[in-house]
Amino acid sequence: MTGIDVTVATASGSTPTPVASRRRLRLPASRGGMAWMVVVIIIGIFLAAQFGRQVYANWEIGQRAAAIEAEIAAIDAQNAELARELAYVRSPAYFGPEARRLGNLGTTGEEALIIQRGAEEPLPEELAAAAEPPEPLIEQWIDLFFGPGT
Repeated sequence: MTGIDVTVATASGSTPTPVASRRRLRLPASRGGMAWMVVVIIIGIFLAAQFGRQVYANWEIGQRAAAIEAEIAAIDAQNAELARELAYVRSPAYFGPEARRLGNLGTTGEEALIIQRGAEEPLPEELAAAAEPPEPLIEQWIDLFFGPGT
């Protein structure tokens, strides 16, 4: 067991005889070595597959974490933009122009120009033609294929 031969002394005082040590279980050399090697290879393949699965799982978790971090960064940027907009809306720089626009109010020293309905000057002909809305697309296609005025 420990590599030391144990001897037993006999009562007659003769030379001690070594105790028979346990023999190791050995398979025949031709198949035994191959059988153990096959078992070791199978276990090695199993361990390599498990290790590969763990590496892939860790990589996939890292990819998901990077995607979530990118999403969080985008949301933080959007929140910062919204916070800047909210700060502007709450500031006097927003209230003054909005009050004047909605209530037709002015501040001290401003001159208001009031144009009554119907008092406008008509546009020149070249600007009036440019201001007309274009024909609907279906009519443009019909004019293209069949000629104008069909």
